[in-house]
Amino acid sequence: MHGIEFWPVTGFHTHYSLRLAGAYLALCAIAWEPAAAATTPTPPPTLATTPTPPPTPATTPTPPPTPAQATSPQHTITIQSVDGLQIAQKEHKEWYQEGPWPLIGAVAAILITNTIAIGVVYLQSLRSFNALLRQRKIELLSLSLNDFYNPLLALIEINGEIFAKTGPRTFPEEHHEREAAALVWKEMKKKIVENNREIELILKTKTHLMQESDSLDAYKALFVHVAMYETFQKIETDRYAGFLFPKEVKGHLVAKRLSVLDQFHALTGEQI
Repeated sequence: MHGIEFWPVTGFHTHYSLRLAGAYLALCAIAWEPAAAATTPTPPPTLATTPTPPPTPATTPTPPPTPAQATSPQHTITIQSVDGLQIAQKEHKEWYQEGPWPLIGAVAAILITNTIAIGVVYLQSLRSFNALLRQRKIELLSLSLNDFYNPLLALIEINGEIFAKTGPRTFPEEHHEREAAALVWKEMKKKIVENNREIELILKTKTHLMQESDSLDAYKALFVHVAMYETFQKIETDRYAGFLFPKEVKGHLVAKRLSVLDQFHALTGEQI
């Protein structure tokens, strides 16, 4: 008879079949664990915020990793500090090194430095200003002497010498000698008139060079005299007696000139 032939099942066959089934299940479990580990997301590593103390030597042997630990990837970041943390002691500072005192000291130093610099510049400027002022005074005194007092006094003295030595009071009594003296006086009066014109010009244009204590009133009589003298030379009249040379003007000129000279000598130390 043809067909499927069945073998008789014995105890040995049953035991062997159970063992094969157990081995198959074990292999399925081992193959499933890596797949499950690959599909499970691993959390990101975290950085340690505090230093990890140095590792101590292991006193007991580390057990071997399990199959799950060996197959699953694990990442660990460890920060180790070789030197232990030390808290430095607070450095002792003086009172002027703490609080607002350093800032106050810096501001004070800047103020003192700037004050000294400004003081030096001020003294130098004051010294330069005084030197310029002194030079200006010397120039004014020199102009006052050379353009006002000296020529005015010189012209008055020249006219006085001419009048004293050739004027009518010097005419001799003899007739023939008197005529010669009169001719000389006639020519010398021309020189006096010329000098009077220069005196009048100085009084008109140079009075700004007078000393501060001087005044125009002291020269008013002189100005009238030199202005009228030329007229009276053309028209002889007794009214000329009211316009004679003011003798007090010469003394005034001498005194003011000496005062200007003293100031000039005090500033320059030079003699004129």
